[in-house]
Amino acid sequence: MILPFYNSAELRWFLEGDKADFDEILQWFCLKDRLPVLEEAKISDYDRDVRNRPFVKQEEKRSDEYLLFPETEKAGVKTRSGRLEIKILTTGPRPFRLRSCELTGRMDQWVKWSFASSDAEKFEGELRSAAPWQKVIKERYLLKYWWDSDKVIVVPPDQRPDCGCNVELTIIETKTKRPNWLSIGFEAFGPSEHVVHILDVVTGDFFSCRGFPPVKFRYQDSISYPAWLACLL
Repeated sequence: MILPFYNSAELRWFLEGDKADFDEILQWFCLKDRLPVLEEAKISDYDRDVRNRPFVKQEEKRSDEYLLFPETEKAGVKTRSGRLEIKILTTGPRPFRLRSCELTGRMDQWVKWSFASSDAEKFEGELRSAAPWQKVIKERYLLKYWWDSDKVIVVPPDQRPDCGCNVELTIIETKTKRPNWLSIGFEAFGPSEHVVHILDVVTGDFFSCRGFPPVKFRYQDSISYPAWLACLL
């Protein structure tokens, strides 16, 4: 079964290095503990009132595998928990600037499809022989925004609004010569004509609440996942 495609506008930074600065970054990400961090495996153990309020979800460590495309940064293919996900670049990358905190980066737009495990198996042989694959181990902290009528609200990460934005802080490990990374990313989703605006509104709200990040997010560190994977080759 092929799930419906969806559109996204994305903005990411990848910072190379170990986890030395992570605690400080996480504190900033969580508004200095005003947003609680709930472990994915233990969410059901928390009081319902806690689960129904905004929080940062600490997802279980997972391993994704990405198909490496040495000749292009316009497509991404990955497997996650048996599912196959494909994304194609539709616009960008183009400069992004948030004047309130002198933040610069590169934003791009994508269209994505997700295949169920049974369908992914049909392509497994061809995909495995198409190009090398790279295993990426992730420990992700997730915050979610809901967007409606030009307003954004932070909601529990397990909610599934039709329009909104995922904000993720991720510890990344790879079996390469450049193994350790941190990443912060914004992924706005909804109708293609709205996703860029949603991204603008959410980033404005996110950084106005937190101020300057404790580490520098540089323009040259702002790239897509396919472009970052190309750096590892």
